Amino acid sequence: MKVYLDENLPPFVATPLAMVYQEHTFATFDDEKLGGMHDIPLLRTLRERGYDAIVTRDRAQLRDPDERRAVRDSGLRWIGVADKRLRGLEQITITVSTLIAGMRFVFAHEPAGPTSYALHNVPHTETQRVRVRSIVA
Repeated sequence: MKVYLDENLPPFVATPLAMVYQEHTFATFDDEKLGGMHDIPLLRTLRERGYDAIVTRDRAQLRDPDERRAVRDSGLRWIGVADKRLRGLEQITITVSTLIAGMRFVFAHEPAGPTSYALHNVPHTETQRVRVRSIVA
């Protein structure tokens, strides 16, 4: 599958995804020189360039009737990642881990028609991810 990472995602997430899912291709807005393009023409362009899916943080696309129609008409799988408004290392680790964990379900699914996937962020608070205990003798 050929996957486009929208410009609202950091371009470096393509590298770990490509390392884990080596049978798939990941490209960014930077790779395709599509930064700043409006969503509806972007979806058509991606289809023309042979993409199968778009990954974005723009969950509003499916709420706007024109953009939702453009997603459907493009035939692309639409993959949404929640934006938790995190910063720095926290944002990087949550975004990358959410995509790595969620994309396996997207790749395994064989849709019968236009399909959207809303990836849930992996738990990211300390108590959800780590148990800290003192080691006593």
